Amino acid sequence: MRRGFVSKQYSFRRENRCALCICVLMLLSIPVLMFFQLDWAAYVVLGIGGFAFYLLFQAYQRKVTDFFDQVNEGMDQMLSMGSDVFLPEVEDHENVFSRFVSKLSRLYGAMRVAEENADEEKRVMQGMIADLSHQIKTPVANIKMDLELLSKRQMSPKRQQEFLGRTLHEADKMDFLIQSIIKMSRLESGAIQILPEQADLARTLANALLSVSAGASQKEIGITVDCPQPLIVRHDPKWTEEALFNLLDNAVKYSAQAETIEIRVEMREAGVYLLITDHGMGIPEEWQGAVFSKFFRAPSVHNLPGAGVGLYLTRQILEAQGCYVTVKSAVGEGSTFSVQFLG
Repeated sequence: MRRGFVSKQYSFRRENRCALCICVLMLLSIPVLMFFQLDWAAYVVLGIGGFAFYLLFQAYQRKVTDFFDQVNEGMDQMLSMGSDVFLPEVEDHENVFSRFVSKLSRLYGAMRVAEENADEEKRVMQGMIADLSHQIKTPVANIKMDLELLSKRQMSPKRQQEFLGRTLHEADKMDFLIQSIIKMSRLESGAIQILPEQADLARTLANALLSVSAGASQKEIGITVDCPQPLIVRHDPKWTEEALFNLLDNAVKYSAQAETIEIRVEMREAGVYLLITDHGMGIPEEWQGAVFSKFFRAPSVHNLPGAGVGLYLTRQILEAQGCYVTVKSAVGEGSTFSVQFLG
């Protein structure tokens, strides 16, 4: 990013030194001449000094005018958000003009950063809309197809229930996606306040486990928990439960039938660590840094349900209260998600 270029260098030292010399000469010579009663000479010196000041003022005025003309051109370039902005440079670094140009250059830098951030936000928003459209398109098409079949064909009550159940499942998927997008948007805009407090993390974990128990039972997945009770840790119970649910839901989703998920708490110097380990398919090393990104889904899981927002929300929620979440994984062995609470 280019924040500005030097169009012309200015120095006001010469004018300042000349003015100082004239003042010193006049202050020294006039009293001496008056003392020797050379009044005419004193008036001559005063006249020469005044004329010198006039010439100096004219030169100073021209330089200042030229300086601000250059500043004006630079500001026009700034307003047009050009990539190359030329600003004058003042050699006297403690000069008021130098400070002015320095602040102007910093202002332009901030404007460029803001413009780049706006471009990035626009790009992300366009990507989000495209991803959202892609995610919603499939359930909407399935719902439409099932409803058309229900309206045009004579079916047995059992068959009708199958179609209705499938339609409700697709509607639930779409509702989950939309709700996730809303939460994500509210978190990013600051509309949701996350307020950590001293609360029982064991209870928060238990509530999150209740939400995934049905899915775990369907796959005959066992869940072991090693957590002291109570476990008073600074966190927002409501939103931390949401974050832990996302981690547990992923563990259930990507675990094979009849596997085991282990949850344990470790007390370390750096804080309280909650570790969730599954023995599922694992995450390839090249994708581990991206799993917390918005709408990210590894190519190997595109055939499984999901929208790619759960882990992104998890990181946003945890980081908003000073916590950290990381992952260690090996393909074919499983993954361990580690959440650090600062106590």
